[in-house]
Amino acid sequence: MEQIHLLFAGLETGVLGAGLMLLWFALDSLVERQQWWAILNLWGSAIYGNVVFRMTLGKASLAGAALHLFLGGVAGAAIAVLIGRLRSFGMVLVASMVAGFVWYWILQNGILRTLNPLIPRMTPQPATILAHLLFAAVLTRIPGRGHRLAAAWDRFDRSLAGESGHGE
Repeated sequence: MEQIHLLFAGLETGVLGAGLMLLWFALDSLVERQQWWAILNLWGSAIYGNVVFRMTLGKASLAGAALHLFLGGVAGAAIAVLIGRLRSFGMVLVASMVAGFVWYWILQNGILRTLNPLIPRMTPQPATILAHLLFAAVLTRIPGRGHRLAAAWDRFDRSLAGESGHGE
């Protein structure tokens, strides 16, 4: 059962981290004097192809955000299985940083390159590396969140057992 709590904690944390990354990308786009949704459209090109480079804020942006949040959640769940049982914050921090860089490499050299080879070529640097550092920092919450979810689930189970006992 602990595995399920960790998976949910990782999924939640991965989506949260991916959302923080999107905020960072929007700020970076504004600093670079681009539209804030530029990175969303770039990611949206995985679904809509290169036509997104002529599109404004819209369905391609939404598709790009959804893809990014989905992949962040999947990564968070997978990473939770690996680091969720670590107890020392120092170990969690190191493991999270390593996981963030490994996830960066997997995205840039595998997933995104397969979806559309232009995505890794046009991804802004060093903003993307910094975004993955933010993602890695958020990953440090996985073990604690997993414990809190397990405790909440246990309280819920006990309350259900208590309610069913009163009716007999």
